[in-house]
Formats: sequence, structure tokens, C-alpha cells
Amino acid sequence: MDILNTVLKTNKLNELKYFYKDKLGFTLESETTNSFKIKFGSSAIEFNSSGVKGSPYYHFACDIPSNQFEEAKEWIKQRTDLLTEDGEDEIDFTNLSAKSLYFEDPAGNIVEFIARLKDNPPSNQPFSLKSIQRLSEMSLVVQDKMAVAEKLKAFHIVNRDDTEIAPDSLSFMGDQKAKVFLLLTNPGRRWLFSNKISTVFPLDITLDSGILISVNDKNEFDICKEAT
Repeated sequence: MDILNTVLKTNKLNELKYFYKDKLGFTLESETTNSFKIKFGSSAIEFNSSGVKGSPYYHFACDIPSNQFEEAKEWIKQRTDLLTEDGEDEIDFTNLSAKSLYFEDPAGNIVEFIARLKDNPPSNQPFSLKSIQRLSEMSLVVQDKMAVAEKLKAFHIVNRDDTEIAPDSLSFMGDQKAKVFLLLTNPGRRWLFSNKISTVFPLDITLDSGILISVNDKNEFDICKEAT
């Protein structure tokens, strides 16, 4: 399972474009009056303001080389502020053999860079945007987590380690072998390194298997297989 493309809503399109293009240095893959798309390695995110309601925000994580966490951290610190939790600006997930840092963009999206120390390929090139490998985590906030979990399982998208899904916790739904996950949760959970609370906002996710996942502006979840 790989995340090919994600469409996220925003009411701060111009601010986001300045942040990602001019401040961080991303190249715009495409642009319209109401949207722009940028690549995170093999994945893409389109920020879209068409029909936007409220002030949407999301959490997503990008894989970086296993040997470049400190280098990536310095690269980000030169361009924007790192988020902190309990006075720390990074977290060591010892049970996952991974380290993460977090920053926030102008729309309030919580962006995570994660180095999976045993899984992400290393790099011998200086860290840059070209070092980002892919989107490996995308938030999926829904009104009825358990019902959505059953729909995902019908498409062979299961909880990490194929463990039982708990109704009130964060569930990593996806591919344990590939280390790519949808972060499934109900509203009301605080995202790590942020004061933002998980809230249902519209989004569209396209997986490499042709599976299309969406939450519409009425908070309705849908999943289907793209016609071939």
C-alpha cells in the first residue's frame, strides 16, 4: 500500500503556497485558481480551496532517510519552527525503531518527518526536499471509527500488526510490511506535538492499488475501487 495522491481542503491557499514554495522550496507540480499540488517523494498532496468550509487542518507524515534525522531536523529549523512537547522538539518511538519531528504550516496542518531506522533506505546525499521518500501516514478522522474500520478491512486495509481495533484510540490502518498507514480516529483526539484536536474535514486519498478513500463535506466516508 502506497499513498499516491491526497486532496486536502484549505482556506489559506495563498499562505500555504508561499510556505511550501517560497519558504521550504517545493516545486509546484500543478496549479489552478483554487489549488496547487506538490510532491512528497513518490506521493503528492493537492491543497484545494474550492467549496471550502471552516478552517480545515490535517496530520500527515513523510518518510525521510533512516540515517538523516539530525540533518533533516537542522534543515527544517533553518526554515520554520519545530513544534515541541514537554520541552522536546523530537520523539523517539523506541518500540517502532523510529524518530520523528513535527512542524506546522500556515493552515495548521501538522507535518511530521519520520526516520524509520530499520526500514527507510539511507542516503549519502545532503538532505534536501529530494530526500523525502513518500507520505507514509495520513490522518483519517471520521464520525464512526468502528464502522469505517470494518469498511477498510473489507478492502484488506487492517490495523497495524493485525491487532484488534479499539474504539477510542488511534489506529494505524494499512500495510505493516510497507509501513504506510491511515491514522484512523474519531474526533476529539489531540495530535502529538500540537494543541490541535482531531476533527472531521473533507479529503480524498488515492492508493496505488486503485482504492479511492474520501470524506465529503457532509462528513460521510466512502471507499471504492477505481474502475479499470
